[in-house]
Amino acid sequence: MLGWLAGFWLVSDLGYYFGLPALGIGTDYNRHPMPIATFYLFWSGLAAIVFWPLYSRWNSDGPWPTLRNRVLAALIWTTTFAAALAFLHWGLPALPQATWPEDLGQPPDLLMATPAYFFPKTVEILFQQLLVLAMVVSLSIDGLPLRAISLFVALLFGGMHVLLALSGIPPRAVIMFILASTAFGLILPRLILQTRFGLAAAFALHWAFYVVVLAQARIFGPHVASSVVG
Repeated sequence: MLGWLAGFWLVSDLGYYFGLPALGIGTDYNRHPMPIATFYLFWSGLAAIVFWPLYSRWNSDGPWPTLRNRVLAALIWTTTFAAALAFLHWGLPALPQATWPEDLGQPPDLLMATPAYFFPKTVEILFQQLLVLAMVVSLSIDGLPLRAISLFVALLFGGMHVLLALSGIPPRAVIMFILASTAFGLILPRLILQTRFGLAAAFALHWAFYVVVLAQARIFGPHVASSVVG
């Protein structure tokens, strides 16, 4: 199963970096949000189809049966997206504006993020969470202890971010994303298997990570212009 999941993730990433450009579609989330979101929506649907037998067994016998309290689950879902929309409407425009010298080449799309950036990014996060969920459930069914599951997830989640080197972002940024995703991978199994609504928490933390990276880059980064709030 680990090979299937790694292959699934690898093929989707190669499709993003090479397949979309071959079709004349750019890979910038700000300029091409709809095609990229559609691309990851396809892969999310394919993941749901391929790994559905695993999803159907997720936490069925655990201490927190999945979505038993649907009112609370709906409240968490609504609150999470309300917070995201609030950031896009008020928080993002309040951040300092970033500039990027032309001699440095194409700027990172996260640094120059507009509200449109977070539409395909949200679908991509959904896709990645589906793969991680399948991996965690599969390893749990095989009887692996939580520590071993955490190590496997960290290795896969961190390792697949090595492909960010193909995006053209600075090497130190690639290293930062690899380290952050590896650390995140260590806590994902505990959230998913031992925490009520842990998958929702994982999704929210994943989304919030990009907000934090964007905010610190805009506020403390070297290529910052003026703030719209003075």
